[in-house]
Amino acid sequence: MPDTSLEVWTAPRSGLSQIEFHTQVVPGRSGLAEAAESWLAGQSVAIERLRSRATHVGSEGSAVVAIHGDAGAGKLRVAQWIHRCSSRSGNPLLVLDSDDPTLKSQLDRVIRVIAARARGLSSNPARTPGTLVLRNWDRAEEPALARLFEILGCQGVELVCALVLISKRSADQIRGSSTLHAQLLARAGGSVVSVPALRHRGIDIQELARHFANEAARRYDKSIRGISPQALSKLEAHDFPGNVRELQVMVEQAVLRSTGDWVTGESFWGLGEDSPLAATEESELVIRLPGSSLREIEIQALRLALKLAGGRVVRASELLGITRHALRRKLEKFGLNDLRVTNESSTSTTA
Repeated sequence: MPDTSLEVWTAPRSGLSQIEFHTQVVPGRSGLAEAAESWLAGQSVAIERLRSRATHVGSEGSAVVAIHGDAGAGKLRVAQWIHRCSSRSGNPLLVLDSDDPTLKSQLDRVIRVIAARARGLSSNPARTPGTLVLRNWDRAEEPALARLFEILGCQGVELVCALVLISKRSADQIRGSSTLHAQLLARAGGSVVSVPALRHRGIDIQELARHFANEAARRYDKSIRGISPQALSKLEAHDFPGNVRELQVMVEQAVLRSTGDWVTGESFWGLGEDSPLAATEESELVIRLPGSSLREIEIQALRLALKLAGGRVVRASELLGITRHALRRKLEKFGLNDLRVTNESSTSTTA
């Protein structure tokens, strides 16, 4: 008997680009906005157009969809959105990669499963993939591309499984790769979706960052109220060459580093050089950390005062408006003694 079960497939240890099933509760049409991937959150014109386009492509039931965009922009998230909007959303989403050396045998399995479903021989039709996503499809070789046409041809009248082809290259760039590439794009027709880079949706950065911070806080069981306004401003000023993926990783690492109630600018290592504290005059220190914990504000104030004073305790205590003895106790309390200069007697005289 031919193997018609996708559940028995196992991913070899040698690769990461293997089979992934995404089974989830399918939202109603009115709940699509609430069920949106966090990567597609935002109010920019670019992301609103993308959500509308992906919803339309999924709802109209195209057999072949081509998605392109920069690395890290969220192409797989768009594929998931399209799958959710389709009539096949009750079946799994299957993700394969053209760079996987076992791709040909995996596609052979898919063909057997779909053919069995079309002939009514499948013991578990619910495990037939509703959408097959092929990443880096522009690098697929002709034997693999030929099997994609077999998948389209063996389904009969009912469209059991749609193909979503993902690439960093645009359709115009891929069309000349081979005859089979061009023919697949012809099957896609107008179902081509372009995913905008994060630089084209800058007003979404704050909302995306909040989503990622909440997700990371839940994942790592961190008690965090949010991201401070100063940190959000720094994020907005960053150009994010790695797109949404870079933002997600950056926020997750900042959440892990954070020790207070709020994720502050200092938790984002290497993100800008401006300090969340500012000195206006030599004798005045202005703290600009609304939303941060009192402990964090105090530590930052101590750090900046010592920096402005060149490590001199007397001068730093004058900037902070406290006695040198009080400052020394605070440095001991927060483990900041290493910020002091070693020769206090000479610095006291200088101060």
